[in-house]
Amino acid sequence: MRTGNRKIGMDVGGSHISAAVIGHTGEDPVRKIRTVLDSHDSANNIVTAISNCIKELSTGEDEVEAVGIAFPGPFDYEKGICAVVNVGGKFEKTFGLHMEQAIKDRTGLYNTRFKFSNDAHCFAAGAYDLHRLTSKRTVFITLGTGFGSAFMKEGVLLETHADIPASGAFYDQDCCDAKADDYFSTRWLLNTYTQISGVTIASVKEIAESGTDSAYAVMRQYGENMGRFLLPWLQKFQCDELVIGGNITKAFSLFGPSLKEAIGHLADKINIVLCDDTENCIITGAAIIAGNDKHSNSNKIMRKTSQELLPLTASAKDTGVYNIYPSFPSGEKVYQGFDTLAAEIRNEKIVIIDGYGGVLWEQFREQLATALQVENKKICWYDINTCLKPVAEIEAMIAGSLNGDDPVFGKRYTGDLLDFFDEKKLTLIAPDPATDISIVYGTGAALAGIKGKLLYADVPKNEIQYRMRADSITNLGANETAENTQMYKRFYFVDWPVLSKHKAKLLPHIDYIIDEQRINAITWMKGDVFRSTLGQMLEQPFRARPWFEAGVWGGDWMKQHIPQLNQSEVNYAWSFELITPENGIVLEGGNNLLEVSFDYLLYADNKKLLGKAAERFGTEFPIRFDFLDTFDGGNLSIQCHPRPAYAKEHFGENFTQDETYYILDCDEDATVYLGFQDQIDPEAFKTALLEAQESGVEMEVEKYVQKFQAHKHDLFLIPNGTIHASGKNNMVLEISSTPYIFTFKKYDWQRPGLNGQPRPINIEHAMNNLYFDRKGDYVADKLISHPVVEEEWDGGRKIKLPTHEEHFYCVYRYEFSGSISIPTNNQCHVCMLVEGEKIAVSSDGHASAFHYAETFVVPAAAGSYQITNKGNGKAFVVVAHVKDDHC
Repeated sequence: MRTGNRKIGMDVGGSHISAAVIGHTGEDPVRKIRTVLDSHDSANNIVTAISNCIKELSTGEDEVEAVGIAFPGPFDYEKGICAVVNVGGKFEKTFGLHMEQAIKDRTGLYNTRFKFSNDAHCFAAGAYDLHRLTSKRTVFITLGTGFGSAFMKEGVLLETHADIPASGAFYDQDCCDAKADDYFSTRWLLNTYTQISGVTIASVKEIAESGTDSAYAVMRQYGENMGRFLLPWLQKFQCDELVIGGNITKAFSLFGPSLKEAIGHLADKINIVLCDDTENCIITGAAIIAGNDKHSNSNKIMRKTSQELLPLTASAKDTGVYNIYPSFPSGEKVYQGFDTLAAEIRNEKIVIIDGYGGVLWEQFREQLATALQVENKKICWYDINTCLKPVAEIEAMIAGSLNGDDPVFGKRYTGDLLDFFDEKKLTLIAPDPATDISIVYGTGAALAGIKGKLLYADVPKNEIQYRMRADSITNLGANETAENTQMYKRFYFVDWPVLSKHKAKLLPHIDYIIDEQRINAITWMKGDVFRSTLGQMLEQPFRARPWFEAGVWGGDWMKQHIPQLNQSEVNYAWSFELITPENGIVLEGGNNLLEVSFDYLLYADNKKLLGKAAERFGTEFPIRFDFLDTFDGGNLSIQCHPRPAYAKEHFGENFTQDETYYILDCDEDATVYLGFQDQIDPEAFKTALLEAQESGVEMEVEKYVQKFQAHKHDLFLIPNGTIHASGKNNMVLEISSTPYIFTFKKYDWQRPGLNGQPRPINIEHAMNNLYFDRKGDYVADKLISHPVVEEEWDGGRKIKLPTHEEHFYCVYRYEFSGSISIPTNNQCHVCMLVEGEKIAVSSDGHASAFHYAETFVVPAAAGSYQITNKGNGKAFVVVAHVKDDHC
């Protein structure tokens, strides 16, 4: 054989393992070994037996380049994870086990490429090589305990092709009154022979050797059924060679004639090759496939964005301007790195690693596994994904929440994470007591019900979307990516509701919380100190971590005023200042930073955070602050938001998107579109919208919608059902109720989105929700806030900015020099410094500093807080909270 790198091929069967070192192309395996295997044995023993075969064959001076393993299915061949179930208990104790990692740990071949494949593919690759086939379109079948099949075109294995079954195999195709696997397997022959003869027989070999009329009849029927089944597929695939292997092939003289007769004229056109060396073909093919598998994710882009990751460590420098990485000093230890986490769990017998959707689980597992190698322990990893229901079943279950291919709107799924899992399969995850450490990992791992140390890996919502755009993650229960708008819709309406509900249940039990967003440099915290830190935050002012997005109408105000932002981004349209379903909170400990989702605060103690409003809003934070930047940008779309009953009925939202525009800054020509003209005709308006959409010709918007000059510190009121849009050259602080995607665009100035595609227009939704009586003088009177001075003192005043009766929140502005004290009155206050340089905010001895345009939250439990102006001139602070009579 060749000197240099070697390949090992292996066939793992129910009763034995056959393996060999593979030499030159077209040569039989060399150094072949065969060992007994009990497929009902423990996971540890099965893995050990496979590993021992590999170690025996890998001794010598030459490096093992690749190990190919043919393993029965179901199996995740890409990841190397066993999913075998419902096959009479065979390999069931390895269900969910990451076989590849377990074998690498036991062989020490960490630099060797491992590849698992199904035996039919291995047979095809090996047969094509060993028999030196040259056929163009080849069909391979293996006849034994099951009906294996594979397809090649020009010597290349096909996973999918228009001319082969959707599954890439024959076993699940209809045949007579059942599936092909039911007809062309050992069990059919044995059962049919018993039915015809009345005699129970143990093997196909006995049937073939019996010489009875019953045996001939069974075999003739077997061949005839097979020929009839294969005929349309052979024709469709334009097969020129049929290769048959497996133990039953030895009886071809008995069933072959009827098979050929059934395929008719094709019997003369197709070359039929019988393989009496099936095992060698499988072993050789396994090695060939492993040797050819050069796939690697090492260079794959995992996130698509111009935004930087959260830094690993905190900066002690106060730059005097807006900070995009605010953190809360926990006073507790935040650890960094997989090595420290490995050291923490090395003496645990069972570890459960659960986490949010969007975690890069295989990269996470690989790095923790590498860190655990220094412990020299036998470890078994169990992937909870093997317990998921089939993709088609999940898609049918959630279809009612996705509203078809609508690019934006669905309805909130009200079920639980458990709905996505096969509960019987969850019971099959069974850590082997002979293993030093058993680790169950993946989103939903805690659902296995296994007791052990619980780790939870969190990942920010913005990172989930960056990973989505890079096609590096899928939705919950999906096996492939989809178009971005469809993936985000499924995240919003299905994945995030069930995952957040699951996270809330786990919070009291988490032993370690992990920030996974820096997949190569995680940070983590012990569960008890994490919960203690949440308790600290719930009693003092803090900031959430904002994040920023470009948009077709976006501007450059944020670029100019927030120097930490990437200045090469095309624009910044939005800042998620405080949109809590997508914000994180950053904890600092020992100068290391750890980010978790904002909603942990609500799960920890919603009453401390929301006070009086907790009874109405539960664990939903009621108010959001965000920026809409149109400086040197463009107009927002002409739009409205749903009425409350509509939002509940159609989208499953508990409250709707009532907004206000606070003008943080603007140019002299800045305007806001708001309310209808006095003479509005709804039907004429709808007709104009439809004509504009169909023709692509710009619509005369001001014929229907009023436009107002915008001034700094104006507040425009936009309750649900109100037509509106920000014009160009505004920096809007949008103060709103929390829902944030329910914008019904009616007219978008005939422009495509940043992706070059038309933006969704929702005329029907809009017409079902618009209030056409919000027109004429009503708009200036009721939809533009008229400030009222409620208090004045030396150096300052408190101004009420009245909101609409539909708004459940109120807005105030404090203008002052020196210091002021504000009671929370058991309400959560959301605040921003809208004019001035810097303020210091303290509550019960806890002090924080905030800069211009920074949003901060004062929990209801803070009681009262003091604000001191630390800059020149007066400070203006906007405060919003839920109205007492709306709690």
